[in-house]
This record gives sequence, C-alpha cells and structure tokens, in this order.
Amino acid sequence: MGNKVGNKLLNKSQIRVLAEIRNNPNITKSQLMIKCDLGKTSIDKNIKVLKDKHYIKRQGSNKTGYWEILE
Repeated sequence: MGNKVGNKLLNKSQIRVLAEIRNNPNITKSQLMIKCDLGKTSIDKNIKVLKDKHYIKRQGSNKTGYWEILE
C-alpha cells in the first residue's frame, strides 16, 4: 500500500516528490511534474500531503523561495 518513512505512511508518488525536493530544494512545481511524470493536480495533492505530515515546508515566496525538509 505505501512505504513507512519514520512513523508516517507515504505512497510512491509522495516518496518520489519528496526525493526530488531533497535533491533540489529550489525545484519548481513544473519541474516536479516533468521529473515525477505527474500532472499539476497530482503534484499539488502530493505536496499538500507532505506539508500536512510535516515532511516539507515552503520558505520564502513561491517565486524565490525554497523547500525545507523537516524530517
């Protein structure tokens, strides 16, 4: 069903998005769509789950900010 990372369950798409953000904290949603082969809505939903489960946090603005890994 999903993989456990710590004590929080993530699916394959969420793990992939998290891995790409780890590799490049400045990655854009458009770049995530290409690298993860997912649509905009899927990227948005996966990012929301990662934020809600406290894996990532956006620092700064959407245009000039970056993703902070919270694990």
